[in-house]
Amino acid sequence: MPRRYQGASWLLALLAFAACQAAQAAAPAPGFVREPLRLDVTLPDGKRATLEALLTRPDQPGRFPLALINHGTPRDPVAIGIAAPENYSDVSLVFAQHGYAAVVVNRRGYGQSSGQPATNGGLCNDKNYADAANAAAADILAAAARLQHEPWVDARQILLVGHSAGGLGSLAAAAASPPGIVGVVNFAGGGGSPQPDTVCQPERLVQTMHALGQKVHVPSLWIYAANDHFFGPQLARQMFDAFVAGGASAEFDAAPGYGTDGHLFIHATAPQLWWPRVASFLEQLHLPTRAVVNLPPPGTLPTPAGLSALGQQAFASYLASFHYEKAFATNRAGRYGVASGRRSQDDANAAAMAFCQQTGATCTVYASGNQLAR
Repeated sequence: MPRRYQGASWLLALLAFAACQAAQAAAPAPGFVREPLRLDVTLPDGKRATLEALLTRPDQPGRFPLALINHGTPRDPVAIGIAAPENYSDVSLVFAQHGYAAVVVNRRGYGQSSGQPATNGGLCNDKNYADAANAAAADILAAAARLQHEPWVDARQILLVGHSAGGLGSLAAAAASPPGIVGVVNFAGGGGSPQPDTVCQPERLVQTMHALGQKVHVPSLWIYAANDHFFGPQLARQMFDAFVAGGASAEFDAAPGYGTDGHLFIHATAPQLWWPRVASFLEQLHLPTRAVVNLPPPGTLPTPAGLSALGQQAFASYLASFHYEKAFATNRAGRYGVASGRRSQDDANAAAMAFCQQTGATCTVYASGNQLAR
């Protein structure tokens, strides 16, 4: 699920800056290559599409295992059109730090990817989760086939990393047994949650996982936080048990609660909360886990004047995050706005301002990335 849409007016603010959505060079990160991609792909049914993506890899020669990262589906359908692959730049940097070419791919209809969003499985009272999983898998498979030809990819070592609907889609992609796929990391995978702690026809979701378990022949790691308000602990276990009962090899990691909704555990500001869990799994697949590049240090900017304790905490989290397309705005009298995971720095600046000014406050951008705004 995309995050950091704070308040009811975020949509108007973002639409006002739609002109800024043209692809721009990603902000530099020392020791890494970060750049936007446009992937012209052929789908399993022979149709063509162009998928928006973001590459993050070590700035070193050679071929790297591919970590193909796929996103969730927001509850608000309007957010689909403004989704940016940079929303997973924090996850990408952690994989790239450990020697992977990490590529976040927007499925069709998301952000600047061509086409229309594929089916989400239909109405809540008649869900077809298999259709939704296969629709997402089609884009994941097409992206993997395209990226295998890049000179910086080791085509024999492809790891699928999926979050929420992207986790379900990644499992479905692995079920097709494409060449080069060696494992799946499923962060809070599932579908059909229209509101907190509600899932449409959960028994059908469990049945779909069982069917996938009969076809997936590579190992997978399932990570679900205790306070996930999309797929709670009981349903997560039911899905996993059904998947394994189908014959698949998988591990379940019951992560602790995170923030107000553990569904965003993948975006934990401190990646050490989840990376050791993932690294243990990768070692079993004989994939790299040793850091080959140092992550950039967190920002050290002074805290803006006038912030409440909650605002100070928000600013500390802002500085600690690994998003480069981020901004912090304030009116220096307690109001503030935060935006991160945006397609461009201008986008982040504009969104942070809009969030800060929701109640009529006159705000300015205080921090742009990890620098004081000019």
